[in-house]
Amino acid sequence: MVTCWIAITIISSVIFWVGGVNLWNNISVGLLVFTALIITFGLSFGLKPEKKLEITLLSELQSINAKIDELKKEVENIKKIIEE
Repeated sequence: MVTCWIAITIISSVIFWVGGVNLWNNISVGLLVFTALIITFGLSFGLKPEKKLEITLLSELQSINAKIDELKKEVENIKKIIEE
């Protein structure tokens, strides 16, 4: 979050240095600050990853691994049959 504010400060200073202080530059910097506020408070209060999603993904990965193991066993059985 701090890097977001540092980036906004640098971008704003470049905008004012190149374009001077006028209405359009003030509006653009205001939108950048508004975006930074949304990012700061959004990450602080509500946009956290859910644990349910991680648990679901882990269980699906375990299921996939079990199916892969079953397929490996079947392939080994087929290899044995072919060798005989």
